Amino acid sequence: MKVNFNVPFKNYKGQETKEIIADKVSEALYALGSESKVGNDRKYSAYKVCKRINESPSEVEISTEEATLVKDVCAEFLVAGGYGQVCDLIEGKE
Repeated sequence: MKVNFNVPFKNYKGQETKEIIADKVSEALYALGSESKVGNDRKYSAYKVCKRINESPSEVEISTEEATLVKDVCAEFLVAGGYGQVCDLIEGKE
């Protein structure tokens, strides 16, 4: 599936913020394992997805498994509002 993470987050009022979703998702993926034990394969997958998101100015191709990884990582890293926006992007609801 193709997902464009290069869009701004929206605040609780629905107004765009200066933070770009791609930046926070990449940061979350890059930091995976800093707070808890994570297997090497999962860490490397997170790194590869992080790199692809950073190198893409628009849409990035991710697999279903990678989408699940992004959601899992962002669930721990982001607040509810940010996590919901990431899920909506991945699921094509945004």
